[in-house]
Amino acid sequence: MKEEKELSLVGRDVLPTKQTDRNITTFGFFLLWIGIAVQLVTFITAAQLFPSLSPVQIVVAALLGNLVVVALLVLLGDFGIKYGISYAVYIRACFGYLGTHIPATVRAIPAIFWFGFQTWMGAFALNQIMVTLTGYSNIMLLIILFGAVQIINTAMGIEAIKKFEMLAAPSILLIGLYLQYLIMDRFDMTLSSLFVMQGDGGLSLGYGIVVFMGLYITMALNASDFTRFLKVSPENQLGSWWDTNKGSAIAHSAGLLSSMILFTVIGMTSGVATGNWNPIEVMTLVLGEGNPFILIVCLVFVILAQWSTNISANLLPPGYIIVNYFPKKITFAQGAIIAGIIGLLMQPWLFADFLPAILIVISALLSPIAGIMFCDYYLLRKRQVNLKELYRSGGQYRYWNNVNPAALIAYVPAGLSVFLFPDYGFITAFLISNLLYYPLMKYWIAKKYDQPEIFGVIELTDSLEEENQKEVM
Repeated sequence: MKEEKELSLVGRDVLPTKQTDRNITTFGFFLLWIGIAVQLVTFITAAQLFPSLSPVQIVVAALLGNLVVVALLVLLGDFGIKYGISYAVYIRACFGYLGTHIPATVRAIPAIFWFGFQTWMGAFALNQIMVTLTGYSNIMLLIILFGAVQIINTAMGIEAIKKFEMLAAPSILLIGLYLQYLIMDRFDMTLSSLFVMQGDGGLSLGYGIVVFMGLYITMALNASDFTRFLKVSPENQLGSWWDTNKGSAIAHSAGLLSSMILFTVIGMTSGVATGNWNPIEVMTLVLGEGNPFILIVCLVFVILAQWSTNISANLLPPGYIIVNYFPKKITFAQGAIIAGIIGLLMQPWLFADFLPAILIVISALLSPIAGIMFCDYYLLRKRQVNLKELYRSGGQYRYWNNVNPAALIAYVPAGLSVFLFPDYGFITAFLISNLLYYPLMKYWIAKKYDQPEIFGVIELTDSLEEENQKEVM
């Protein structure tokens, strides 16, 4: 068929993960998530939200926002564990073989943006170390060099990423706690004095929750890019939802929430004490000229924090997405390199003063996709996926010109609702996308383009392990 010649859907890096490649334990996944979550965008966001929100409101917003993200991470990571497929592959079922590139690109852009931004933060810290030791400064050179090192690390694959995270995560947490102590000691603060302070009411708690959700709503979409490598027995892989996802739930909850709350408190304390959201400038101010060694240690912490987040959260996902554009021609390593170069060319550090507003936009772009994926996988397909059809050009997910109109119709108004109701943006986007997608898909698209699993007439393979060992063509 002509259609089959035109579409490229199969490549080494987009095939289902084999059981032998599932080698990240629950503890390893926990450390991986600490490495992902200990990043300075959280610090900066918390600092910028004060005094519009009080310290208590900021912490509550971080906790509630990230509890929602944890729920999404576990829910949308299920098909990665069960079927071994990535985000970019699964959304072929929701958006069509070509339509998949729309939500994939929307997902990739924020990650690439954050890679460039956090590379700048790390290079800023490197530059400060260089100034302290030599008096020489060259921030642009360091952005390029630091970016290149991270790109190479990511291009080496998930094993290299896992090993780095296991080394970086404990040191980042320890230095983070020490930095909190230094700020409070320098400004003679206590937690009790901090949490009785009031905000000026410039923003609502709901707005703060949506802002904090924007930090990791990106990761919720592509949770399967990581969970497909999570070690799980074949019995649990085919067991109940909890049997399949208990390791993922534990690691996501403990790793993300602990890191997010810690960095929220550090950033908020910094914002209250200094009025400055830039962590590197805060460290320099707090430590002064009399503690160059401690200053360098804290700046190394900044570098590790950016590095550990970037390779996992901001290069791996868009790397797989770029592979999905041309799966037979591009490898994951090449996809990661392309994503990294674009991230540096964007120069996102020019927008550093506007992070809360940027996070609202990200929520608007990505929340409807989360809603559509949840509806498609859980409410319509009941966790059943026609695995071979995801890789077969001209298969059941071809829809209209290989694009699913139901997904596009649901996406637009759901996304716009975030701007109309920013205090409840995720809720409105998630609900509207579900309410529109479900009837459009079940009573229109699924009847026109046969979707057997939606109507409960498909019998999946009894051995997903056996299925995942083969090329699904």
